[in-house]
Amino acid sequence: MIRSLFISIFLFFSLFSNCAQVEDTVPVNDAQSQIYAAAKFAADRCNTPIPSPPILVINAPVKRNLDLCTISITRTGCPFLGYPIACTLIYLDRDPGNIPWWANFNALSRQQIR
Repeated sequence: MIRSLFISIFLFFSLFSNCAQVEDTVPVNDAQSQIYAAAKFAADRCNTPIPSPPILVINAPVKRNLDLCTISITRTGCPFLGYPIACTLIYLDRDPGNIPWWANFNALSRQQIR
């Protein structure tokens, strides 16, 4: 009885502890399209052209990093001359986790890379 209990507990933990979290990624074409749509929105709002050179998506980015980038683009101020610093996250292979309490994302998302 006790032996079967230990075996079942061991199997339970060995099966579920090896399950790694898989990052949700977005295909490259979809990510490029999403960034372009956000940049077009910001450029139209500010009556400026889309900044050149455009952001090129090389690998499938993590969905959360892409979302932070596109949200930052749509929230950036006018004139829209460059992409927000948060867009560098699309080049990371994994989600950086929660934004630290000391990082002011609202101010950081408005800083543009020119």
